[in-house]
Amino acid sequence: MDIGRAIGFIFQDQQWLKKVLIGGLLVFIPIIGWLIIGGYFLRLIRQVAEGRDLPLPEWNDFGGDLVRGLKGFVVGVVWSLPVIVLAVCTGALGAVGDSTGSDAPRAMAAVLALAGNCLSFLLSLVVAFFQPLFYSRLAVTERISDGLAFGAIFDEARGRFVDLLVVLLVAFVISLVASFGLLLCLVGVVFTTFIGYGMTCHLYGQVRRRITGTQAEPLAPSPAF
Repeated sequence: MDIGRAIGFIFQDQQWLKKVLIGGLLVFIPIIGWLIIGGYFLRLIRQVAEGRDLPLPEWNDFGGDLVRGLKGFVVGVVWSLPVIVLAVCTGALGAVGDSTGSDAPRAMAAVLALAGNCLSFLLSLVVAFFQPLFYSRLAVTERISDGLAFGAIFDEARGRFVDLLVVLLVAFVISLVASFGLLLCLVGVVFTTFIGYGMTCHLYGQVRRRITGTQAEPLAPSPAF
């Protein structure tokens, strides 16, 4: 995994600032804008998986990106169903506990809700662990069924456990660094978060490229980190 390349590649595009600004502005368009951004990142994942990451995808296919983003949303929701169901149950337990006058049932509901929250967090980590696989499969073929091919994805995970663990940890660090945009202003975090997602998507594409054995095109040297 070329972590340095994933972190620095965006800034090697001659028009990176324009493309990041467009992506950041789309964040302010609820739902439609978010889906378009998701589709754009799927195109980026596909580029990297095919062995090329520069230039960054152009913002010239909003309709196509909207469809891709919708597919990505469907795949993400299906994979997250256990987390969603558990969160709903945990919330219901908390509501039941609050409405109970007796201390014992309230305490029991609180304990169960806490356990549910912990389990929900662990399940979220599991889903995040598999994200590079199911999103990159979807990105390459644009078929929802490929993003939901659980058996094939689990088989791929067994052969790429270390890569997936590295991506999970690096993506977490990237998200923390990107959140420092809050120190600038609320607008700043929109653009730093967009850049952070782009870096993470590069790692997703790298995982798919390693699975398929695709050779990367000659690139400029990675920045030193």
